[in-house]
Amino acid sequence: MKKLLIGFLALSLVVVFAIPATATDIDVSGTYYIRGWYDDSQLLNESTASALYEQRLRVQSVFKVVEGLKLTVQLDAMEQVWGTNTPRTQPEGCSNWATTNGFRDDTYEGNVSIEMTRLDFVTKFGLISAGYWDTNVWGCEFGDNSFKVGRIQWTVPIGEKFYVIAGLEKDYEGDSRGWGGFCSQPSDADTDAYILAGIYRGEQVEAGLLWKGVRAAAYREGGFTVPDGYGGYTSVPITAAFNVLSPYFKATFDPFYFEGQLYWADGSISFEDYASSFPDVDLEGLSWYLMGKYSFGSAYIGGIVAYSQGDDPNTSSVEGYAVNGGWDWNPCLILWNDDFNYKANGVLGHNHYSRTDGQMRNAQLYQIFAGWNPMEDLALKASYTVAFADQDMIGWPPGYGAMQVDDDYGSELDITANYKIYANLDYMVGFGYFWAGDFYKGNEVLRSVYESQYDPEVSNTYLLVHKLTLSF
Repeated sequence: MKKLLIGFLALSLVVVFAIPATATDIDVSGTYYIRGWYDDSQLLNESTASALYEQRLRVQSVFKVVEGLKLTVQLDAMEQVWGTNTPRTQPEGCSNWATTNGFRDDTYEGNVSIEMTRLDFVTKFGLISAGYWDTNVWGCEFGDNSFKVGRIQWTVPIGEKFYVIAGLEKDYEGDSRGWGGFCSQPSDADTDAYILAGIYRGEQVEAGLLWKGVRAAAYREGGFTVPDGYGGYTSVPITAAFNVLSPYFKATFDPFYFEGQLYWADGSISFEDYASSFPDVDLEGLSWYLMGKYSFGSAYIGGIVAYSQGDDPNTSSVEGYAVNGGWDWNPCLILWNDDFNYKANGVLGHNHYSRTDGQMRNAQLYQIFAGWNPMEDLALKASYTVAFADQDMIGWPPGYGAMQVDDDYGSELDITANYKIYANLDYMVGFGYFWAGDFYKGNEVLRSVYESQYDPEVSNTYLLVHKLTLSF
């Protein structure tokens, strides 16, 4: 940790002394939080209660060299579960086009980790941004799956309210890893993405449209599992190419507020050398979200409807691909909450086929919520959510693992309170109760054959969480 921290400080000093001191401003901001979890039964079987504390220090420094030129550096430190000797770690793998090489926050961390470096400079042709920073953050929080990748982006203002954005991303670099080893790759085993977007920001309405094109060749050495024709499976090399379109809007008409977003994906998977045995597989995905809120005095009420397409195993195509509710969007404290899933290992369910994690997928969600600020420093909120599976068959293709499940995920009641101890210090406490639906019971055939592994009984669960957050 000391070596990394000294290196970070040395880098900061190099930047500072390499530019005129009179023209340099450094803005430092950040957060430090401590969060505690108590989960009664994350496996929904009444025997898996867990409790833990975890924390993170995040510091962001903005080096303003001259007007229109700045460098932003973000550092995370001491991100770990209390009582462990080492921070949370997740070793680099080769299984996910979206997060391999390019990485989520907290994925490859030590006691100190430099998470982001972004250079911004204004030219007469617009703003250019380059470096390692977040991608897959667009519009509303719904659908956001943020992770850090190498990016170059050009933002051009047209008038005072309209912006055009163009950019490219290097999500995964395979050429430089062709030396062999566990993650060896053939030539041109890259994943690249290109974006083009437009944003309108008016006084009452904001709206935007994004196009993102992705060529994912990280699996060219193998990794897509298909039936081998003999009752088993085999892994073959593939290349995927797909496009994503996403419009969104945010509208304020006091006392009403509305926002919504849609993601649509379309593409295909080619099997390269195995093309004669396996025809191309079509890819498609659809997810959308609508939220409305009505404010009156110090209170508000509202509702959310959200959808994420599931894969139909009776078709040869892959539905629900590339787009979902996102791990940045946490509609509940338990169900599809990535903080709970990723930080507290809260994957719901106890059999492999019928579990849910931190991303809303294959689902329909309906939520009502209400909030009240009884005093200036205290905010209360409650919500009730019901959810159902879009597809009640899981597995691809038919006859090779497809199974019938119930479409009822269940329902959840959440209550949270947030109190400002100081202007920069918040304390939050939350309670969530999840009534587990029959989805988590899995498949009747598997339960009868593997009774010990696929226990048909599921229990409800509840969660207690509290969090102390310092912002500076």
